[in-house]
Amino acid sequence: MVALPRVGSLADRAYESLREQIATGGLAPGERVTERGLGMRLGVSATPIREALRRLEQERLLERISAREVRVAERSEESLRELMYTEAVLRAAAARFATMKITDDTLEEMDRLVTELEHEPRRGDPDHQLELARRFDRLLIAAAGNDVVAGFLDTVAVFGWSARVRTVRAMHAEDPGIGLGRIRDHREILTALRARDPDAVETLVRGHLVAAIDYLLAHAMDMDTARVPQF
Repeated sequence: MVALPRVGSLADRAYESLREQIATGGLAPGERVTERGLGMRLGVSATPIREALRRLEQERLLERISAREVRVAERSEESLRELMYTEAVLRAAAARFATMKITDDTLEEMDRLVTELEHEPRRGDPDHQLELARRFDRLLIAAAGNDVVAGFLDTVAVFGWSARVRTVRAMHAEDPGIGLGRIRDHREILTALRARDPDAVETLVRGHLVAAIDYLLAHAMDMDTARVPQF
């Protein structure tokens, strides 16, 4: 972590920085941190740190140990599976909402992303491919136009994110056929969106996400056991 620029609300910026560290594994599950230590790392006083930690506790990303100490929440495999299934259901619902609202311009932008995804395996860059898929998802959520659902998703999707990134990398290295199948899923979702078929869109998105849960958790646990470093 680096010191925060003195612009905007320091509490908001501290919250965003710490949340990003939790999501990417910079702050690992079970890691203990203090208000003073975090303040020194981010270059801010205790007040914005305290407000940021309060928000992260409300999201269940941190657990309070003492008056001045917290730890990053740990989730069991069962808990992560349930959270990821919840995310799949929410994303599918948002996709359904987006089907009749999405603009032709957004569909064209999504088409460009899918086309790039279809060519990406030849370059062998799973990190870039993951970013393309995330951009596709963000466009779909934005098209839904439902801030409440988007807020729920923003919270749920943080859990296990670093494990997801590691799993995507392993999947493309060990079993590229799975990655190709998931790219085809994006093309099918886009086709259903163009047809303005909310039932098909919802079913495809939910199926695409649910199918990955067991694979992701199994590989994440295997890699944790093998002490694969977090990226």
